[in-house]
Amino acid sequence: MIRSSVFTPGALLTGRRALVTGGASGIGAAIARAFAAHGAHVLVTDLYFGNPLDFDPGSDGTITTLEHDVRTDSPDPLLEHRPDILVNNVGHYLCPPRPFTDNAPDLWAELHEINLGHVLRLTHAVLPGMNERGRGGSIVNLTTVEAHRAMPGHTIYSAYKAALMQFTRSLAAEVGPSGIRVNALAPDLIETVQVPYTDLVPERDLPLWPSWSPLGGPGQPEDVAGAALFLASDLSRFVTGGTIHVDGGTHGAGGWVPRASGGWTNRPRNP
Repeated sequence: MIRSSVFTPGALLTGRRALVTGGASGIGAAIARAFAAHGAHVLVTDLYFGNPLDFDPGSDGTITTLEHDVRTDSPDPLLEHRPDILVNNVGHYLCPPRPFTDNAPDLWAELHEINLGHVLRLTHAVLPGMNERGRGGSIVNLTTVEAHRAMPGHTIYSAYKAALMQFTRSLAAEVGPSGIRVNALAPDLIETVQVPYTDLVPERDLPLWPSWSPLGGPGQPEDVAGAALFLASDLSRFVTGGTIHVDGGTHGAGGWVPRASGGWTNRPRNP
């Protein structure tokens, strides 16, 4: 099959309709702005919108917001948007680190709903419309680097994010023949409302930022949005079932960090 070129000037998502969950701030908001700037009509959901999602409209894109709880509310209002692109961005670890034996089953259920359950339900609701419209589509699931490595103190959260990664792979195989692509993003070291590194890291430790990853840190929500734009657009038309790590290289480095004196170590003496 001969494929026409997609490397043409202009907006990447002109006329597409995108649904982004959890987009009032942080990564979700950055993704919504990037999509709209590239011509998409974006519906953004969240529990509360304190500020408008302003963006620089370099094309005919739009952003509409809707207060909606993906964990409990009916998906019907979201289906009316007829999305070609679905970004399942909602997720959270909910509590400070604690041993697995100190977690009660009701917390497991909360973690399931916010990290996996709503993704299954919303994706299940959106897919029939994508199939019926026959234009293909793109589904992007937000996992985390902790889906690929241990996270002591957040064992259940890590497990559900890993399950979301496997859901991404298996669903991609199922729906690929319909022209629908399913991929994941695994951020790490991204400055967000949930993880405000600028506030969390003591000033005396700021010089350590360059050692956090091969590219230093922290990254910004726009770094994740760039990868999401790639996965939503035709630039990734032959990409499905994969995960892009937006983490400055932490996953690839596998625990190796640079020494102040030069060289590398995976056993830092002063972690």
